[in-house]
Amino acid sequence: MPIALCRAELLTIEGRDATTFAHAQFTSDVSTLEPARWQWSAWLDAQGRARAVFALLRVTAERLVAWQPLGDAAAVRDALQRYVFRSAVRLETIGGWAVHRLDTPPPGAGEVAAIGGGHAIALPGTAPRAAWLAPAAGVMDDAALAAWRREDLAARLPFLAAALAGEFVPQALELGRIDAIRFDKGCYPGQEIAARLHFRGGNKRHLQVYRVEDDVAGLPPGTGVLVGETPVGRILYAAADPSGLSANALAVVTDDARGSVATTTDGRTLVPGA
Repeated sequence: MPIALCRAELLTIEGRDATTFAHAQFTSDVSTLEPARWQWSAWLDAQGRARAVFALLRVTAERLVAWQPLGDAAAVRDALQRYVFRSAVRLETIGGWAVHRLDTPPPGAGEVAAIGGGHAIALPGTAPRAAWLAPAAGVMDDAALAAWRREDLAARLPFLAAALAGEFVPQALELGRIDAIRFDKGCYPGQEIAARLHFRGGNKRHLQVYRVEDDVAGLPPGTGVLVGETPVGRILYAAADPSGLSANALAVVTDDARGSVATTTDGRTLVPGA
């Protein structure tokens, strides 16, 4: 029985030039993505900072679906629309769909399974799991969503909320670790700056998992992280424990702050984890 977790932020890229357009805009190698396959990808701004991080599904030869686990599909659609020019491409959001947890065995790695009018993919975590993107079915289950987000965090998936668009370079989000960025595929927005950091170094921020020991209610993406009184980073997202009394959080912080006890800007203690 599928369990509805949350609204699905979905953008479709459809038309004869869909793959060519996406390949020229996104960080992954879309040209090699076969129908019924998916990959992690991102879209950068001209300064080489991530506007969005998403799963890119090629559901048919001329139809791509970009799913942002966190983010705003409509905002990305509107910003991307400026680059369509004369390409035979349509950009549309999908309303009324949800992310569902499937209890059936997940598809194979990188596969997109067509199930009940939707699309199912396997995601990393502490155990095999399948995300089914489909028309919303049933009431959203907050407890199931919290458990799902704990799995996202355990896999250190660098999801980016809309409030954090344009904040981080790909290296700070460790997009290379999930194979969401390539530097051998030609130009895309921000590629020159991202490639310079990749080949010459200079990035001084990375992911850090924290244990949040205080009240975790209302810990939104973008919450500031401090060591002493010095700002060192921002939280990407948090995942509460079943008790609701503690949580883990995934943050981007400066390298010299990694491994240090920190606090949020509203005074919650952050203990570094794995």
